[in-house]
Amino acid sequence: MQARTTSSHLVEAYLILEQPRQRLGHWTQSLAPLDDDHAPPLAGITAYYDPGTDQALLGLCYDELALGPDKLAYVVDIALLAEIGMIQPHALSDGDRKRFLGERLARCTFSVDDKRTVLGAFSELVRRVRELRQKGLSGAKPGGVPGRIAPPRSPARARPVGEPTALQVKPKGTRDDLVKQQKQVKSTRDLAPETDPYKPTNPVQLPHGIIYARYLRSGRWVPTRIGALSLKGAALMSGALPRLHDHVDLAFVYGDHRALVRGPVNKVSSTDETSQSGAATFSVEFELDDAARRQLTSLLTAARAAQVTIKPPPPRSTRRYPVEWAMCLGTIRGAVRADALDISYGGMFVRPAHPLTMDSSLNFSIVLDDGAAPISGRAKVVRHLTEIDASTCGLVPGYGLSVTDMNDADLGRWMAFLARIEKRAEKRVLIGATPDRLVELQTALASIGYAVSGGTDPGALVQLAAAVRPVDAVLLDGDWLAPDVNIHEQIESLFTAREVPCVTLHGDPRRGRLAIDKLLSIR
Repeated sequence: MQARTTSSHLVEAYLILEQPRQRLGHWTQSLAPLDDDHAPPLAGITAYYDPGTDQALLGLCYDELALGPDKLAYVVDIALLAEIGMIQPHALSDGDRKRFLGERLARCTFSVDDKRTVLGAFSELVRRVRELRQKGLSGAKPGGVPGRIAPPRSPARARPVGEPTALQVKPKGTRDDLVKQQKQVKSTRDLAPETDPYKPTNPVQLPHGIIYARYLRSGRWVPTRIGALSLKGAALMSGALPRLHDHVDLAFVYGDHRALVRGPVNKVSSTDETSQSGAATFSVEFELDDAARRQLTSLLTAARAAQVTIKPPPPRSTRRYPVEWAMCLGTIRGAVRADALDISYGGMFVRPAHPLTMDSSLNFSIVLDDGAAPISGRAKVVRHLTEIDASTCGLVPGYGLSVTDMNDADLGRWMAFLARIEKRAEKRVLIGATPDRLVELQTALASIGYAVSGGTDPGALVQLAAAVRPVDAVLLDGDWLAPDVNIHEQIESLFTAREVPCVTLHGDPRRGRLAIDKLLSIR
């Protein structure tokens, strides 16, 4: 497929909706504001369907003049509030856009581009998906060639596309791709795993008879282990815990069965309980709508028929914390750049730029957050989660490393680094910023352990200020509401009145991490 070009006066965004057919009512309600009289007028809308992931991609096209100075802020706020994945192609490199066009959109089997409203295009897409499901032809385009995307009907709607970005958000979905917004990430990241351009080396096949689970945190799906699961709720184990009474999104996968559910956290293990049992746990009481109940019932029924028994997994010797921290690996092929996606005392899970060899030993080097020289050590490749296996269970592909050697000085600094990550994992930070800056600041904080949420609308932040459980800190971009200094000061005063520390940042997003660390006394 050839890369397309678009007018410089058009601004585009792609919304990613998981399970459009089963969750039609939910997504219809969430998308309705995009057709509201107060919403910016659409220049075009194309809806795509990807049967491999059971996702709908809504390509929104706006005239730059119609958007005004706020640009895509209205759309970004709706996506954030509804936890819808969002990709902004204009913020990505040419290579990312070409990959998205050639890989992600190429997986879509058909599209709808003859409607004038978001709900009209989405409803028609779902109607066609249901029609094909009934015929058992979900992989074919009616009256056309399977696996091809219908081209836009007019040049005005041709859109360059790119890989997700946003709360780097990498990664990864509706509730699955939280808002990937600009330059990303990932980002928070199409919350679908990135495509590995290399052939897997000695992949380790995932064991059968396991229900995989993950929960959405800072726009990224964090793997968890299941201690108990029923239609009423679940008990889960994770290094980074949600707070008591937080509402969380959970995804379960067993074979071909998937269930996406939501509910409040009704129990979180205390520090003493964690130290005694060796496991950090939390329990969720499900609030199931009809679609979620059907999905979970089908999954549990299939697991029961296969005589799958859920037993509390043995506690790990150390907790793993989700991060996104750059590092360097020294292999026989030379230096390889990688991102550590979770870390613990004895190992880490990494996503390298090039494939690694199972059971091989390698050097690693990491620049920590203490401003000192990098630490280094030796590690062994003990696990390979291939892209195919990762997509099957909703995880991110990569390699598990077991640390085999580190000198005493570096080990001490590594332990101090983990202690800081642990403290950050317990903190919730709210960000108020312009769309561009929001992604940068969210990425900087989430990559080092903080649980992060954000918004570009002052009204949304005011509502959050009145929440029953306030956040632990607030970071405001200095240019966010300029020149309306009064509103900026009012928001600061609202959080100050609730004894929530608040800081305003100008300049490098990395300074935001230092500012929040200082506010929360994390050293």
